[in-house]
Amino acid sequence: MATTEEILQALDERILEALRAKATGESIAFLLEARAWLTNPDQPHGSHRGQA
Repeated sequence: MATTEEILQALDERILEALRAKATGESIAFLLEARAWLTNPDQPHGSHRGQA
């Protein structure tokens, strides 16, 4: 099983790739949200699903 640090590193790489590829803001936001849940699990985080 991957460590939290390994997962964060993989997410950071995916975020950079998404930025370089000019991915949609929504795609990048989902990656950033995943990172936020790992680094600050006790903080309230936004939910993008179902919002217009």
